[in-house]
Amino acid sequence: MQRARRSAGRATALIAATAALVAGAGLPVATATAADSATERVGSAPVAPKGAVRTDAPTGGTELDLSITLEPRNAAELAGFVNAVSTPGSPQYGQYLATGEFGRRFGATPAAVESVRKALRAAGLTPGEVGANGLTIPVKATVEQAAKAFDTGFAGYRLADGSTALANTEAPALRGGAAKLVAGVTGLETVGKQKPRNALKQRIAVPRTDATGVEPRNIGSTPSLCSSWRNFLATPNQNSDARYDGVDYYSSGALAEAYDVNGLADGAAGSTVAVISFENYSYEAIQAYQACNGTKAAVSNVRVGGVDAPPDVENGEGGETALDVETIASLAPGASILVYQGANTGQGVLDTYRRVVDENRAQVISVSWGRCEARRDSSAENTLNLTLQQAAAQGQSVVVASGDAGSTDCGSENPTLLNVDSPASQPYATGIGGTSHSGLGKFPGPISVWNTGGGGGGGGVSTRWALSNTTFPWNSATAPGYSNLCGAVAGQTCRQVPDVSALADPNVGYLVADYATASTAYIGIYGGTSGAAPLWAALIAQANASTACAAKGPVGYLNPKLRALTGNSSALNDVTLGNNDIGGVGKYAAAAGYDLASGAGSPKGRGLINALCQALPVQPAGTFKPVQPERLLDTRDTGKVAGLGTASVQVTGRAGVPAGATAAVLNVTVTDVAAGGYLTAYPSGTPKPTSSNLNWAGGLTVPNLVTVPIGADGKVNLFNGSGSPSHFIADISGYYVAGTSGSTLTPAGPTRLLDTRENASTLAAGQSLDLQVSGRAGLPASGITAVILNTTVDRAQGGGYLTAWPSGQPRPVSSNLNWVPGQVVPNLVIVPVGANGKVSLFNGSGGRVDVIADVFGYFSADAAGGKFHNAGPKRLMDTRSGQGAPQPAALTNNQVVHLNLDDNGALKGATSVVLNVTVTETTDGGYLNVWPGNTARPGSSNLNWSKGKTIANLVTVPIKDGVVDLAASSGGTTQVIVDLFGYYS
Repeated sequence: MQRARRSAGRATALIAATAALVAGAGLPVATATAADSATERVGSAPVAPKGAVRTDAPTGGTELDLSITLEPRNAAELAGFVNAVSTPGSPQYGQYLATGEFGRRFGATPAAVESVRKALRAAGLTPGEVGANGLTIPVKATVEQAAKAFDTGFAGYRLADGSTALANTEAPALRGGAAKLVAGVTGLETVGKQKPRNALKQRIAVPRTDATGVEPRNIGSTPSLCSSWRNFLATPNQNSDARYDGVDYYSSGALAEAYDVNGLADGAAGSTVAVISFENYSYEAIQAYQACNGTKAAVSNVRVGGVDAPPDVENGEGGETALDVETIASLAPGASILVYQGANTGQGVLDTYRRVVDENRAQVISVSWGRCEARRDSSAENTLNLTLQQAAAQGQSVVVASGDAGSTDCGSENPTLLNVDSPASQPYATGIGGTSHSGLGKFPGPISVWNTGGGGGGGGVSTRWALSNTTFPWNSATAPGYSNLCGAVAGQTCRQVPDVSALADPNVGYLVADYATASTAYIGIYGGTSGAAPLWAALIAQANASTACAAKGPVGYLNPKLRALTGNSSALNDVTLGNNDIGGVGKYAAAAGYDLASGAGSPKGRGLINALCQALPVQPAGTFKPVQPERLLDTRDTGKVAGLGTASVQVTGRAGVPAGATAAVLNVTVTDVAAGGYLTAYPSGTPKPTSSNLNWAGGLTVPNLVTVPIGADGKVNLFNGSGSPSHFIADISGYYVAGTSGSTLTPAGPTRLLDTRENASTLAAGQSLDLQVSGRAGLPASGITAVILNTTVDRAQGGGYLTAWPSGQPRPVSSNLNWVPGQVVPNLVIVPVGANGKVSLFNGSGGRVDVIADVFGYFSADAAGGKFHNAGPKRLMDTRSGQGAPQPAALTNNQVVHLNLDDNGALKGATSVVLNVTVTETTDGGYLNVWPGNTARPGSSNLNWSKGKTIANLVTVPIKDGVVDLAASSGGTTQVIVDLFGYYS
């Protein structure tokens, strides 16, 4: 049974004769006509929707919430920036704007803001302060004030559902040249209020499953419909026939298998999806659904507008939001879901979009609401376009249902007019069309365009958006049946939709719980592209969280990437059957490649994720060359690195490192810091990643071992992520080269080789000791070139440093650990082994200190040993958000986390991984172990900390069956972050 898409309001003017053309900057030109020498009208006046009856004009005291949206300060620069951060291969790819940065960088100039505010004040209005996006000026006014200020009348209406509304009778006018600075004036009408269409024919009541009776599945498990619901559906009764999975509906597990996302390692943990909703819904229904399916997605509401009340179930309210949330929970069970609820009015819709984008809490935005594009006025379209462009600049993916009325989206209001749905037709939105298929298993078929007479996937050519072929090259190639409906000129092509598609046929649709009581859940089988949109949202959330993803941040604006995947049979199913010609107008048919009925095709889960995310490439294998430790950087000699500044370090040509070296092993130390911060090491000439290598609080000295790829110019960059200047020190202990001329890694232990606390052998000030490595703990008696030791200092009586170097060699001017009195400091050390099989350790402090050393592996000429591959940096786990963790919560004492690294890609054959592990928000002192998965926890440690400290340490650990385990031992709780930096194979 079809679940029709919801309308965001159908009351704005029919604009068929005027198309908003998108210039090279990608922004529409506002429709404006000269009213007189000092006045220009912006946009157009709305007309009442079908069935509305004009009534008395609203009283002059009726209050209005208005928004004046300004043009950005440099539209061409904004469009160019979005292209750069969204196009793979661009030097800026993935370097998105941070929350709040859009307004500072692309908001209107202060002069433009003041010019418009001055014009508003002159018109008798009181403008508010410009919003966070730097473009929106709020204005509260009465109808009387707005009529005078904007030179327009107002009319009252009774809508078809019995509610009352108002609308301006003319396009708003602005004086003093301010119109040229304004993209849109919104909030002058409320005729957009309309209840969503409801095509659900039957609701089935089933006994509600007790949430405590179903064990929640782990994040990496596939959700599965509980047997009580499955059996109930398969039993015919007086109200319904028997219904079966894959024949009459798709359950969560069957849908996950059909789109090849079943059993993904992290289930999109760490990703957040925003669902835009313009209705109330039953949260109890969501709980009932998750209890039956074994999911535990976190669902939260963000109230933007509208009235918080129980859903009007009899009139279909709540089903759309349930469909959206439950589809995402089924296919991305580890994701967090934020439901942004707004008022179903023209201004309410825009306010909701703006809130989602300004807050920037979600990497993916799912939208299942829309309106026939021809009935959207230019002010609303222009305003929404800028909001979606901001989302693209911030790396947010926006997926939108493309409509359920085929190629004639206006439906009964104009059944033969070729038209598409808005906002799916917006340039910075990704329109999701509809397909039909049935059967169980992976990619069941045949797959065809959804068109069952009563509904079909929306698609066609925009009448509003003419896109520059330079700014939007992905849209420049025209699909079969294309015609110039938007009035595009040379160098432009009308926006074509949909971009991609997915299941939308209600005959074998989505099983949804849309209402629930304490004992009963009411479930229905829903269709429409409003199911396809959240399905795609879930896939993008999976992509953003995937271990296989080496992208620097979220996937972001999808259209350039998706159109480039056209014909890629590993990522997309090319839909070549059927059409979306519901109105009998002869358009549009599916075809090979991109078409206006199904877009570029339907998704192939894992293949799509790998293609979008740029799965971890299999980097050339490298071997290790140890060097006598040597200092490459010490800013205490030259001056601190400025806050948010970068130090560039030449690596090749120094300390014996040749040109062509692929990565360097550096011991990096930060000291003399006035404020907390972090350090990020990355290859010169590449974008700065979002990961970190060191974290510190003010006043501390913090070291960490760093394995970092070397840039093409032979340099690495060290970024100071603190607001204040800091001193950096960098010592090299080795490097990697392609080929087999160096040493390979053999994992060992972890086993403790030294603990001066146990035999009263505390290291005195200025004292050295030789530590026997060869021939111990299963290590060979000879042939070791370097050893990996996790080294910790404890009970330090004074501040100082520790140096590790090959026994029998002169002590170098370098350090591996640095500390202040009383500080517990761990650090991974890769140190060459002397000819006698020993390494030397020196206490460079003025007091006694205890030293602990645990072995994690060694390098030798053994051809069977592991060869190093650069990878990432890629965040694998963050207990603060829940990414890769059992839940978003700090680890408790001795809680073991199994970190699944089997990404079905490059890591599948890895023997060891190089991880940067950070602990923060520590409520008590403690230590952390990382060890091969599903084996006994060793007696060694990788990190040690005292209460309140943030500590990072590099860890090289063997993988067992694709898993590594970690646990913290502490009297309190600990947040843990894990980043991947490389692996051995």
